[in-house]
Amino acid sequence: MKPESIIARCLMCGKSYDLTSDHKDFAKLAASQSPEPTFVCDHCGYRVRHEADEQQKPKKPI
Repeated sequence: MKPESIIARCLMCGKSYDLTSDHKDFAKLAASQSPEPTFVCDHCGYRVRHEADEQQKPKKPI
């Protein structure tokens, strides 16, 4: 028996993902009424976090 899945698109990169019922955002996406649910994929989430961490670091003196 195949687990339930949803096809959702990443808000940042636009790539479509086939999310199964064990994904952390599955319940939220299943409850949404939009025809094409969107979320932020792991890769984009890590990229945003890295960029934010780099912005918080003090600038090196020249």
